[in-house]
Amino acid sequence: MGRSAVGSVGTDFHAQHWLSFDPCGLLCLSFSYALHLFALFASGFTLISHHLAAQLLYGTLYVPLACMSLWSLFAACTTNPGAVPMGARPLASNSNLGIPGGEDDSIIVERDYERGGLRRRRGIRRCAKCNDNYKPARAHHDSVTGRCVVKFDHYCPWVGNAVGIMNHKFFILFIFYTLLTAIVSLTLIIIRVIRCEYYTQQQPLGYPPSHYNSTTIISNDELPAGCNPDQFTIVFILGIITLLFFFFTFCMLIEQSEAISTNISKIARLKTRSGMVSNPDEYAPVSTEFNEVFGGEHPNVSWHWFVPLKVQFPHWAIDNVMGYDVCAAAMTTLGCSTPYQEPELEREGGSVTSAVAGVSTALMGEDAILSERDDSVGKFGLVEGAEEDRQTPMRDQMKDDTTTLTSTNVESSGVKKRSAGSFIL
Repeated sequence: MGRSAVGSVGTDFHAQHWLSFDPCGLLCLSFSYALHLFALFASGFTLISHHLAAQLLYGTLYVPLACMSLWSLFAACTTNPGAVPMGARPLASNSNLGIPGGEDDSIIVERDYERGGLRRRRGIRRCAKCNDNYKPARAHHDSVTGRCVVKFDHYCPWVGNAVGIMNHKFFILFIFYTLLTAIVSLTLIIIRVIRCEYYTQQQPLGYPPSHYNSTTIISNDELPAGCNPDQFTIVFILGIITLLFFFFTFCMLIEQSEAISTNISKIARLKTRSGMVSNPDEYAPVSTEFNEVFGGEHPNVSWHWFVPLKVQFPHWAIDNVMGYDVCAAAMTTLGCSTPYQEPELEREGGSVTSAVAGVSTALMGEDAILSERDDSVGKFGLVEGAEEDRQTPMRDQMKDDTTTLTSTNVESSGVKKRSAGSFIL
């Protein structure tokens, strides 16, 4: 469906409250709420009457766990998963040699769909589907919400939202508490089955075998209290739902355990294993001093891991975790309206000096050094041709890099593209 908004609610760049309006996601999200509420009320009306142990289990375990599950579900679907805002820009700490975007963003490795394989080019990462907005190294585009999400794991229709750096914790808590409610619900169902003897056609509990034969019709008054046969259908449906919840959430929790232990999202792991990235280190965790799924100040299990509260990262690591900086307008309700642009190139009589200046100076300095070295070689009677052959590839490579960098910066800043020979270096 892509970006959408109704008033101030949606997934658009200027939406103040996050909610995906994808029809399939909304349908599955409603189904998740309906199943949880059905199980909550059906268990209370059919499984705990006239049995003290079942009532204690229901009141002290099932209800609190179901509430935690619903709370986690609400947080997972209404929390911004870590969408990159409009106007995001590379971190200033990544700058290198005066090149906009820094070392991490100056070389982009991307798949070449025309010739196959991977290709390298200079410039900062941008997402064409997000209006050429800056795309951090650990961000991936989600086609359902229409946004690039930092540490995008997957889109889950059952929570109606993309799962990313800021709501991954809520998603895991949702399946964790759903698994626990399924276990308690199965326990309550087993207690009722044993008490009402649904597993046998013999006499009801508490009556001697001689009191009935195989053709005796048992009235509702003769059944144990709380074993109304009219509730059998509801109990059966509840059992089927509980079993489905149990197996589904158990498998999901096992799959998500790798994301917790490695601090690497699912899509990043898939791309790395399939060889779609040349530098897997760009998906590596920012630090091992905390867990990127649950936040906190240390990587050990803590109480806040089990409460669906907002994820808090150490102050010194927030920028590196998100992978971008924001413009001044992003701190207000207005937000930025245009993508980040590299500093405009300065023009002096047709020459280009700015980002290219540092590389140009380095190139000129290298030429001077090589020239001086050539003179020295000639004085000592060495073979000048051999030395020159060794240095020529270095000069050609630096010139090619300079030309590529110049062309990329010219295109990104809106300057008409010209040949490399027209630049005065």
